[in-house]
Amino acid sequence: VDVGVSLGTDAMGEEKWAGRCTACGKWNGAIAQRLQRHDVHCDMDFYRDWRRRMWERCTFDAVFHLIGAVRDEATTLADVGLYYENEVSDMVWEVSMSLRGWKAITLLYGFEQRLSGMAAQPETNMQCMVDESMYPFIWGNRVFTECKMISEYMWFAREQKGLFASCELPPQPSDGEEMKSIMRQGNMRADGVI
Repeated sequence: VDVGVSLGTDAMGEEKWAGRCTACGKWNGAIAQRLQRHDVHCDMDFYRDWRRRMWERCTFDAVFHLIGAVRDEATTLADVGLYYENEVSDMVWEVSMSLRGWKAITLLYGFEQRLSGMAAQPETNMQCMVDESMYPFIWGNRVFTECKMISEYMWFAREQKGLFASCELPPQPSDGEEMKSIMRQGNMRADGVI
């Protein structure tokens, strides 16, 4: 099954896609051909673009499931994309800024639209859930643990919903406290004066 979602056409009349498979490296052509033989479109990217796409997918998995899992009523990924877009947008932009500092990656223009498109596909009628065994692989990265909003949601999920009970969460941010950032603020001159 091809997991790519068509988002319509861009200003140049070319089809825009979200959530497509991608391959990079020495054997990317062979991998793409094998997948296309089974009707799964696979793009071939250079490493930098492949990394961006993988982090986009990680962001989708972390943010949409976390926002949906803390709700009182059962929530699907599609519901999160439809009804909680402001929370998604705030959290995703926070992750985007964190990615710049921790991984030297900038998500490409239109990432919010692509993430919402991935949530709107028919296969996303599954319930949002938090699998604690996946914590180190999804939320355990400093890109996510250094984001204040994600940290607040994880602590809320632990205290109110009993999720993340066996996980070592990052320190709980206090009100008004900003999370530390390794991004340099301001315009540093050669003499060190801002």
